[in-house]
Amino acid sequence: MSRWLTIIVGAIALLGVYLGFRSMMQGRDAIATVEAQAVPTLDKPVSGGRAARDGMPVVVQRSVAEVRPLYLSLSGRSEAARTATVRSEASGAITSAPARAGRPVRRGELLCGLDVEGSGARMREAESLLAARELDFRAAAELTAKGWASEARLASARANLEGARAGLEVAKIELSKTQLRAPFSGVFEKRLADIGDFLTPGGACGVVVELDPMLVVAEATDKTVGRLRTGARARLRLADGTEALGRVSYIATTADPATRTYRVQIEMRNPGGAIPVGRVADVRIQTGEGDAHKIAAELLSLDDQGRIGVRYLDVGGVVSFLPADIVDETADGVWISGLPREALIVAAGQEAVRPGLRANPVFADDKVSDDAPSGN
Repeated sequence: MSRWLTIIVGAIALLGVYLGFRSMMQGRDAIATVEAQAVPTLDKPVSGGRAARDGMPVVVQRSVAEVRPLYLSLSGRSEAARTATVRSEASGAITSAPARAGRPVRRGELLCGLDVEGSGARMREAESLLAARELDFRAAAELTAKGWASEARLASARANLEGARAGLEVAKIELSKTQLRAPFSGVFEKRLADIGDFLTPGGACGVVVELDPMLVVAEATDKTVGRLRTGARARLRLADGTEALGRVSYIATTADPATRTYRVQIEMRNPGGAIPVGRVADVRIQTGEGDAHKIAAELLSLDDQGRIGVRYLDVGGVVSFLPADIVDETADGVWISGLPREALIVAAGQEAVRPGLRANPVFADDKVSDDAPSGN
């Protein structure tokens, strides 16, 4: 009897353990279900309280490309076409300084005049000697013509005359070295020596800059420099709103070691030197013609890599992102290239629409269904 009682008690204990374990497992499943319902799914972006999903309506606008001039936009600064530091080739004290700093000067205008007493005396001496040699030569020529003098005497007189002429030229050159003049028309930017200063060979009188034509210098990257050509037209806009036209005059063939960019120079007219050196300018250089879409600036967005671009519907209605190559800008929009000739561009206010989503297009001119994501 006791044996059967032991068996029955053991069976009851095993049944109790089984029921307890089953109850515990059901409790864990219930907790997991509650937690899953409490945490929203984060693998789809949410806009307006609704998750983006395949097949959802997406507002798009149809765009057809137009053939138009394409431009490369760069940032530049104005520079003088030429800059020269006028230096002395002679020694002497400055006795005249008629040019004023900051004023326009013409080519050949006197900037610094050195003491000309010694040089002037040597030139007067050379002029006198030349006059005497000319008389000797004429006399020798007459005597030789009459047979009263030999050809040797005439040759000697001719040699002396040529020597006197050369001596006068040397004296003139020496005198000119005491007169420091503007090498080209421009602006006398800075005076470095004034009346009373003593200059030795190599001493600086001042700086002359040429402002017409003016240069605007920009930097092109390794990716964009290949699109530029010497002689290409350029449109320039300064920070104060001044606009001008120019042409590419120089493209570097070697990159700057520090910035890895290529120097690009645009030459432009600058009557009267109205545009000073150092002005910042937006530069748009024409690179040719091609297909481009005009879109509103608000349609541009950023991808996960921080690139500016536009979202559009690709083959099969799949939302794709294209990094925007902005080829021109106008007051009412921007022109971009790289899209298909006909494209369905995702309209503004569709922040929930991400690349990779398969969408059901709804055109902006049509009535948008209630399932369309809201930008609010």
